[in-house]
Amino acid sequence: MSRWLIRNAQLLGQGETLDLLIDNDRIGAIGHQLEVSGDSLERQIQANGAWLLPGLVDPLVRLREPGASHKATIASEARAALAMGSTWVGMAADTSPPIDSTAVVEMITRRSAAAQGARVLPYAALCRPSGLSELASLSGAGCPLATDQGQPIDDASLLRRALQYASSLDLPVMLQPIDAALSGDGVAHDGEIAVRMGLSGIPVSAETVALARILLLAEEAQARVIVGPLSSAAAVAQLSQAQARGVQVTGLVSTLQLSLNELDLYPFVRDLHLQPPLRAESDRLALIEGLRSGVIGLLCSDHQPHDADAKLAPFGESQPGASMLDAHLGLGLRMVLAGELSLTQWVERASLTARRWLGLPQATWEAGAEADLILLDPNFEMPLDSARLRSAGHNSPFLKRHLPGRVLAAAIGTHTFVAESEQ
Repeated sequence: MSRWLIRNAQLLGQGETLDLLIDNDRIGAIGHQLEVSGDSLERQIQANGAWLLPGLVDPLVRLREPGASHKATIASEARAALAMGSTWVGMAADTSPPIDSTAVVEMITRRSAAAQGARVLPYAALCRPSGLSELASLSGAGCPLATDQGQPIDDASLLRRALQYASSLDLPVMLQPIDAALSGDGVAHDGEIAVRMGLSGIPVSAETVALARILLLAEEAQARVIVGPLSSAAAVAQLSQAQARGVQVTGLVSTLQLSLNELDLYPFVRDLHLQPPLRAESDRLALIEGLRSGVIGLLCSDHQPHDADAKLAPFGESQPGASMLDAHLGLGLRMVLAGELSLTQWVERASLTARRWLGLPQATWEAGAEADLILLDPNFEMPLDSARLRSAGHNSPFLKRHLPGRVLAAAIGTHTFVAESEQ
């Protein structure tokens, strides 16, 4: 990284402007009108009041490698994430092969380091076909969390043992609340819109029945659990009740679920074939309130890049998931600008809470601390253009929509991004 100087940035968007010196991969100094020799600088950025924020932590992404590198790779998505403001990303374990061996963890770690993008946190697969994964060795190899994302565990006895094992290691667990029997072959929220469109529905009970089981078993095992991505008001209420009785649990929600509802499926927008599905407007508003109140503690992109062929089939036969790295920051910032979240709440839900759950260092501005930051221009706005997408996945439902915010620079240790306008 060498030496950078960022001048006239608003620390945490609080109005007062400061200068920040980055020396190699560390914060060198912060203060008013720092005196630094220009000859010693590789780069000087005039922030003009842009916001200096901790790097975002995106706790749920699919990077498609190993197993589906025709859709995306660790390198392509790690670089895309950093360019869009996330300095850390949590990688779901449903790869091929899954992340159930230390060899896979080591491969992901090597490729992440070589990518020079966001740091990738490989999540351990909670189970393997033969039973529980070796969570102790996977945790020791660098997995900060175990998960069933993409492979929900229907066997209550197996889930109970998995939570007890994780609890004995003090290893957090991320669980996807979906009852396979109730969701069936559904592809949309079970309601009037699905009926009108001729789509098979997924009832809210597919989420709440599974969530009730998770919460009871987590309470019994005294496990630390993240549940989500959530999609319904009923799930938020369940989660709040569990927290009130002392269950160590928080919720996870995607920026997409906070931004759209089932009406946006018209006219069969295949990029909005999601799991869980977009639900009613009342559910969307309840998710926002849950995030604002802290019942839901983590905000994710739920990034799922696909190749073009995956979305060519009719809506119900297309592969679920949306490419969200390019829209994640803009959608979160839009909530701040609209008054749905304060800037402090957004930073907490999009960065700081995930750092605590994943055991990451809290971003600090003290001299000597590792650089882990973004410089964000909140006043910039333009439509999301397919030609400028950072992710290899172009299955974004927000193409051609105007989104606020532009990352002028980002750094996590020696991994850096600088917008072309600042080079």
